[in-house]
Amino acid sequence: MRVLLLLAALLALVGCSEDPADPVGAASTVTPTSATQPPRDREPLLGDPPRLAYVDGHVLRRPDGATLALPRRWGVTSIETYAGGFLVTDDRSFEGTVGMHRLDRDGRVLGSWASTGPALVGRGGRIVWVSLVPSEGGRTGPTLLVVDAVAGGHQRHVRLDRTRVPFLTRWFRGEVVYRTWGEESSYRTDGLAAPRPVPLAAELGVPSPDGQQWAALTGEGLELRQPDGQLLGVVRERGLRRTVQPGVAWGDDDHVLATLVRGRRMCLARIDTRLSGDRALSCTTSWERATSAGIAVLPAR
Repeated sequence: MRVLLLLAALLALVGCSEDPADPVGAASTVTPTSATQPPRDREPLLGDPPRLAYVDGHVLRRPDGATLALPRRWGVTSIETYAGGFLVTDDRSFEGTVGMHRLDRDGRVLGSWASTGPALVGRGGRIVWVSLVPSEGGRTGPTLLVVDAVAGGHQRHVRLDRTRVPFLTRWFRGEVVYRTWGEESSYRTDGLAAPRPVPLAAELGVPSPDGQQWAALTGEGLELRQPDGQLLGVVRERGLRRTVQPGVAWGDDDHVLATLVRGRRMCLARIDTRLSGDRALSCTTSWERATSAGIAVLPAR
């Protein structure tokens, strides 16, 4: 069986919000404001440890010191809570497909399939992911959007055109928004009705817990935006996009966590969105050998 690998071309992490102020077709290119920060080359200081659980190699480390062994066959690039266990993606990819796995509470693999990126959790305790069968090797199968409660037990499937590879964008007013390769539009569905086309959705990234800011890693750095797409500022820190799937997580309303790579080392960095310059950045973990998977963070739910 051909090994699945992780998608390197996914845009900066998809969001997970249903904020009614977030227009699906909001413009994604806005002139930078005065909050834009210049590049920084100084070594970040070691700050307080992360307040969220994170993946350290093949171990999930929680803020209270508890640990959980994870499978060692691949590196974890994203992790979400689901049905008493977890949904994770791995660091293997091939032509846009992603390895996704369901783990139980003890870290054992319950099932594996191909997807196109991390699962998305929306407000109200709903989760969605893509399930598909890669076409190489002559295999065929359905391409599905799978929608469920984070607690499990309410799974619904929306069958999609398997010739169009879907990539999740975000939740919007109780519906899942996704885009496909080769089309200049996005699609929306509540998990019951057939998807309907909408204007191409902006890639705003991940919303803060209070919904007032969105954060995304782009070619410019860490971009911070308002829900309407207006650019608040760019943290131009080198090394924030040097993993297979660069992603961010909000520690709270003012702090973003992301993998920072310097040479052959990496740490889990914390960016304070209220500060500027070198004061905004610190490492929440010690420097360790860099991997393509980076350091995945388990969001608080």
